[in-house]
Amino acid sequence: MIGQMLILSLVFISATIYYIAYLPISDLDLTEPDPIYFTNEKVRREIRDFMDARHEGKITSQQFQLSESLNNFQRNNPDFSYFFMVDGEIFSNGRIPQYYSAFRFDDIDEISRDVNKTKLCSSYFDATSDNGDHGYIQYSNCNDYAFYLEFSGVTVADAPPESSLWAFYKRMVVDVGANLILAAAGVFIITAIILLFNWRLMNKVAKVAYSFNPKNLHQKLPEKGLPNEVLPLVQAVNEMLSRIDETQKQHNFFLSTAAHEMRTPLTVLRTRLEMMDEGNLKEKLIDDVRRLSHLVNQLLRLMRIGGPKNHEHDIDLVQCCQRVVRERHLLAETAGVKLSFEIEQSAVIIPGDEGLMEVAIANLVDNAVSFSSAGQTVELKVKADCSVSVRDHGPGIPDDKLGNLFEPFAKFPPNRNGHGLGLAIVKAIAQLHNGTVTAENAEDGGARFTLMFKVG
Repeated sequence: MIGQMLILSLVFISATIYYIAYLPISDLDLTEPDPIYFTNEKVRREIRDFMDARHEGKITSQQFQLSESLNNFQRNNPDFSYFFMVDGEIFSNGRIPQYYSAFRFDDIDEISRDVNKTKLCSSYFDATSDNGDHGYIQYSNCNDYAFYLEFSGVTVADAPPESSLWAFYKRMVVDVGANLILAAAGVFIITAIILLFNWRLMNKVAKVAYSFNPKNLHQKLPEKGLPNEVLPLVQAVNEMLSRIDETQKQHNFFLSTAAHEMRTPLTVLRTRLEMMDEGNLKEKLIDDVRRLSHLVNQLLRLMRIGGPKNHEHDIDLVQCCQRVVRERHLLAETAGVKLSFEIEQSAVIIPGDEGLMEVAIANLVDNAVSFSSAGQTVELKVKADCSVSVRDHGPGIPDDKLGNLFEPFAKFPPNRNGHGLGLAIVKAIAQLHNGTVTAENAEDGGARFTLMFKVG
């Protein structure tokens, strides 16, 4: 993009210098123009402008007058007279045409009327001079536009403008200033279009990048149509994503395989332990095997949970929470903790997986119960904005732990029972449902965990 801007700027500057500064003076003739020619041309131009405007219907005046810029000319040339016709209309300050019939222009007009169905064009112009009395003749009959003009009595010429190089440049600045502004505006518009086009491409790349699921990196950033300055970076990112995806697949394969392979030996080990004689050692060993089995099951569950996806079925968050409360009521009662359930409306529907949603809510409830003391209450609430909150009245969460609370194997405190996978599973399930989970300390003590889901 920067290269395109640089090239465009250089082309514009070079073209401006060439067309405005160099080309006009490359074959410039700075010799003084003939004063008579200059004066005749000024008068002829005014008459022609009037005739053209009259022919096009831009003016309806029946009289012609020289402009104020020729006041000095009229005072210096009192014998000036003119005669001209445009589309059959005659304009004169008393002059009788001397050359119209003499040069047979009337016959040409007659012939043109007889053959008006053909593309016949006639034209003539010349300067006249008679003992210091100068004038001009011009005739044209072409494309349904016929005119004739003649004037004389030009004896005193107006002084032509200064023809120095500096004067020429001053005229050029005035004459082409508007064109230069238009050219600059054109370059600005082109530049804006290029920037807008590239911005849209980059925005498209950014949207794709934001949509990436960290657990499924097979998607790549689009490379087609990108500016050359950005393309190597995007290609490098795509290569990096491919490597990360491959490494992640190997990592997940190892974890899932290891977890699967551990389930059978653990089942066999627990069966053999059950066959041992009763005693404290047996209970401790069985409890250890039970915790290992729970860890393996959590790892497998975490591996099976993918990224965000479109769910075909709707679930009711209220019903999910009701089932969790019924299942966890005995656990809470055993710990001396009361479960409180509150809803804002009878049903809150979102697309999702009912079983996984109950796992996420149950993990939050279990976590809240584990941090609650006997006699305290764990509050479960479903709001109409598709959010589920679980609040305890325990010690709360240190601020330095809030950032990585949902990472796998993150435990607080470190010596606490469990493996630190429960909240990681909650986060994975929330992301699976295009939602989020947050943790915060309540104002009057305890912690609040909130699942928030987007609908639509």
